[in-house]
Amino acid sequence: MMVPDLEPFFPRLRALFPDTRGHGLSSRFERPQEYTYARKAEDLLLWIDALGIPRAVWGGASMGAALSLWLAAHHPERVRAVVSISGPPYAPTEEDRRWWASHRHLIESGRFDLYLDANVRMRMGEDALARFKSRPDRYEDVIRTLRRHSVASLLALLDETYSRTEWLVDCARIRCPVQIIAGGRDHFPSVGMSRRLAETIPGARLHVVAEGPHFPNRSHRAEVQDVIGAFLARIGFWREGG
Repeated sequence: MMVPDLEPFFPRLRALFPDTRGHGLSSRFERPQEYTYARKAEDLLLWIDALGIPRAVWGGASMGAALSLWLAAHHPERVRAVVSISGPPYAPTEEDRRWWASHRHLIESGRFDLYLDANVRMRMGEDALARFKSRPDRYEDVIRTLRRHSVASLLALLDETYSRTEWLVDCARIRCPVQIIAGGRDHFPSVGMSRRLAETIPGARLHVVAEGPHFPNRSHRAEVQDVIGAFLARIGFWREGG
C-alpha cells in the first residue's frame, strides 16, 4: 500500500510503511528461501516488537496484501484486522510462470529497466506503463531502487515469487475482520480467486473495482479509499463520516 492511499486518514491513525526484505531500503539476500512469507513475517513481528506495538491493522497491495493475510493466519494474536488489495494466497498461474521463464534473462543480463517495463505492462497494461514513464523522476527512482539488488539477489526474490505454492486453506484460520479489494480486470488474483478467498475467511468482505487492474489503489484511488475508510469505521477505528 502506498502513502497516498492512506493520506486522508493520517489525522485519525498512525500509519507505518515498512520495506520488507528485498524491497526499498531493506536487506537483500541471494537465496530464494530468504524471501518466503514466513521469513518476511518474522521481520515484521520483530519490527513491531521494537516499536512496542502489540497488535495492528495490517494491509497492503499484491505481495504486501498476501503477507498481511499470512500474518493473520499464522500470528492471529498480532493482527487486529486486514485490508488485502489483490493479495493472492495462490500459486502463480502456469501463464505467469511461463512469463517469468521468458523474461528471466533480462535480470540475468542486468537489464532491470526492461524487466520493470515488461512487468508493469503485464500487471497494469500499456497505458499505465506510458503514464509511469511520463513521470521520469518517479520512474528513475524505481530503477535506482531495483539496482540496489545484485543480479543474484533479484533473481532469488523473483524465483521465490514464481515458485510459491497455494496456501488458501490456511486462510480459513483467520478470525479477524478482513476487507478484500480486487481489480475487475486483474488476472492474478482474478475476481474468482478473490471471491474464493472471501468465502474461505469467515466474515470477510469483498469489494471489486469494476475496471481496476492489479493495483486498483493506483488507478481508482478514491474508490479504494472509500472502501478502506468504511471498513476502518466498521471495525471501530472511528465513526463513519466523522
